[in-house]
Amino acid sequence: MRANLQLPRVQLHEGAIKTIAFELQFHGVTKPLLMSDKGVSKCGLVGRVLEHAPKDTVVFDQVTENPIFADCDKAAELYRANGCDCIIALGGGSVIDAAKLTAVITGLGGCAADYAGHSERITRLVAPLIVIPTTAGTGSECSPGAGVHPDSSSLAAAIGGPFIIPKSSICDPALTLSMPPSLTAATGIDALTHCVEGYLAQPINPLIDVLALDGIRRICANIETATKDGSNMQARLEMMTGAFISGVSIQKGLGPAHAIANACGDQGVHHGKLSAIGLLAALTLIEYKVPEKLREIHRAMGLSAGKSVHDGLQDLMQRLNLPVTLKAAGYKPQAGADLAQACVVSHFNNTCPYRPNGDEYAAMIEAVMG
Repeated sequence: MRANLQLPRVQLHEGAIKTIAFELQFHGVTKPLLMSDKGVSKCGLVGRVLEHAPKDTVVFDQVTENPIFADCDKAAELYRANGCDCIIALGGGSVIDAAKLTAVITGLGGCAADYAGHSERITRLVAPLIVIPTTAGTGSECSPGAGVHPDSSSLAAAIGGPFIIPKSSICDPALTLSMPPSLTAATGIDALTHCVEGYLAQPINPLIDVLALDGIRRICANIETATKDGSNMQARLEMMTGAFISGVSIQKGLGPAHAIANACGDQGVHHGKLSAIGLLAALTLIEYKVPEKLREIHRAMGLSAGKSVHDGLQDLMQRLNLPVTLKAAGYKPQAGADLAQACVVSHFNNTCPYRPNGDEYAAMIEAVMG
């Protein structure tokens, strides 16, 4: 069995925002709903998109930082009330994930709770979705998955499948210039974890593997420059390319790093930070179990002969001022919570090159708890 590869139409270059009108026309869209959040709206990006969108475009900029079902239900109600025929998602992974679930609701009817955690209910009747990422990290602009929280204190519920892959992705690195260094680092390291775990995932897909290794190279070569010199357009373009590739990589699957990240995803800690810490936790075990694949990642990261992938990643995170333990990231273990068991039952294990058991997960979590 091999992983399929399905991509949206892609505009990826400086000035890509100017292609919005063409992409909408290509898909026959006349009245889109533009979904975003207050932060993106305040920095003027919603206004820039509206310059290239139909005059009667409807705006919903209420998506919360960690999107919840209510965000999607409210957006879907606005979509229906105004007779919209497409959703434009402008923002980072949270906005895009919320827009994916909203596209499901508006196309199939019902509410968020009907589909979150029930990907088998999603059909090709999903409303058309065009995404415009404003961060370079999650790869949600081309990935077949999304996660939305039932409420602000719950773990995310997932949806997935080919029908929620966007119709078009408009990737303009100029839209990421306003990202602060901390967000540039956190989203960039998230993209790196997607590329690494996507490359490691089973079953094999040679095309995705080639792209994943290229994404690792681009991100490792440019993340520090993009973080320290946010105005460097070439570095921003490389990071946006790496982020898109990370979304492609996800189509193979993920692994224990994301099992750990999702198990700790109920306290509002940035997902990119959790994913990277989860990868630190998993790498020593994975390097022992599948050393041949780690050698390719080692080369792609440009590491010296005497340094492991684990140590190279940890050094990079420290240079970026990112936390390397859960405690430093702000995660507080809850009494009675069995994180290891939550990881064992995670669907991410289904594509992992080596499936850790409960004791191995417990040891990994302990190693990065701090």
